[in-house]
Amino acid sequence: MKILLAASVATSLFIGIAIAAVYYLSVLQTTEATYQSLVENLRAENIRLQNLLTDATNEASRLQSDLRNLQSLLEKAEQRARQFSERAELLDKQVGDLSSQLNSARKELEDLRSKVNQVRDILTLLENDRVLLSWIRAEPPLDRESARRFWNETRALAERSDPSLALSVDKILANLDLYFDWLDKFPRPTGTSREELVAWCPLYIDWILTAPPGVDEYINAITQFQQEVFLVIIGHIDSLLSILEG
Repeated sequence: MKILLAASVATSLFIGIAIAAVYYLSVLQTTEATYQSLVENLRAENIRLQNLLTDATNEASRLQSDLRNLQSLLEKAEQRARQFSERAELLDKQVGDLSSQLNSARKELEDLRSKVNQVRDILTLLENDRVLLSWIRAEPPLDRESARRFWNETRALAERSDPSLALSVDKILANLDLYFDWLDKFPRPTGTSREELVAWCPLYIDWILTAPPGVDEYINAITQFQQEVFLVIIGHIDSLLSILEG
């Protein structure tokens, strides 16, 4: 009975060990398969990561090359910008110089135009002076109305040369009647014989001595006017020489 019981226990223990061994073997096989699958997955992931790393490295190299190209382009652009800036400064200076030269040329042109206009005006005055000078070289008429017409015409010519000369002619005209009133009283000789001339001398002397005050102002005014004409002409010539030499 004890032998059967021991045999039964041994049999049960053997069966349990066998079952446990089978179970352990089954678990071991499952674990190995899982491990193999995990290893394969890790290898695949490693390959994928290596590929990604390779792509990233290639992309980084490409980006570095692009960066170097951009830096080179930037340096060239900066150099070109400096050249443009220097050229712009040079052109700006040249424009400033040209502007200054243009302003100087304009001023010189304006000065020249002003001188031309001044010369033209003075030449007009000198032409008037020439006509006036030619006119007054003639002896004034010795009769009243002819002398009046002469001096009125002289006044018009004189005013063209210098308005102040008209005042001098007015002074001549103001003394004209007094002079010719006295001149009309001139005692004319009755003949040319010695007796007639001797008889005329006291009359002539009396005519001279009884000349009204201011009668000589007519001749004095004419002399003064002639002197003033010469001074005006000299002044116009000096003005012309001053402009031409300036």
